[in-house]
Amino acid sequence: MHKIVSNINSNEFSLHLTIQSSDIIKTTLGAPSQLSISCDISEVPSVHCKLIIAKKNQDLGSIGTIKFERVRPIASATLNLPDICFEELKHLLFSSPPRPASLFIKTSQYQENNNEGSSMKNSGKVLEIYDLSWRYPVL
Repeated sequence: MHKIVSNINSNEFSLHLTIQSSDIIKTTLGAPSQLSISCDISEVPSVHCKLIIAKKNQDLGSIGTIKFERVRPIASATLNLPDICFEELKHLLFSSPPRPASLFIKTSQYQENNNEGSSMKNSGKVLEIYDLSWRYPVL
C-alpha cells in the first residue's frame, strides 16, 4: 500500500491490480457495454478482485468504489470512466501483452497495520476510488 500525494486528497492510497483476464459485458441490447476485469491485488495477497468499468463522465467526487467482502477473500469494484479513457483501455485489452498488465487505483485512506494489506482481507470495508492509471506492456 503506497501513500499518494495528489491535489484531490492528501490522504489517498494506491492499490496495484495485476490483470488476469477481461471480458466485455452487455446486459441487455439497450444497455451500454461494460468492461469486467479480473485481477489480483498486490498489497492484499490472496484477495481476488473483480472490477466493473462503465462508460460515464464523473465530474465531481469519487469515480467508483471497491468493497472487500467479509466472508471470502474477494473484492468487488465499480468504476466510471469518461468515453475516451474507456475506449483506450478497451482497445488495450484486445491485445495480449507479453506479461501481465497492471492497473493502479487511488483510493480513500484506510487504516494500515503491521501486516500491511491483511487488514483489508475479509474486512467488509468500502473505499472510494478517485483515479485510475495503468501500465500495459508492449514488448
